[in-house]
Amino acid sequence: MAVNRDLKTLISELRKGMALSKCRKCGCMKGALEELRENLADYPAGEAAALRKKVQTWLDRTGESLYT
Repeated sequence: MAVNRDLKTLISELRKGMALSKCRKCGCMKGALEELRENLADYPAGEAAALRKKVQTWLDRTGESLYT
C-alpha cells in the first residue's frame, strides 16, 4: 500500500535528519515536527499515535533554533 510506503519513507527521512546536529538546531525541522504533531492529534489511535510519540521524542531532542 502506498500510504504505508510513504509513512515509512517519512519516518526514515525524519530519523536521518534528527541524527544530524544541524537539523536538531534548525527551525525548519522543529516547525515541521510541530506541524506534524498537530496534524496527528486528529488521529488518536493506531499508527498515528505511535508516530505522534516518535515526533514528540524528536521534538524533545531539538535544541534552540539557530537558523530557519
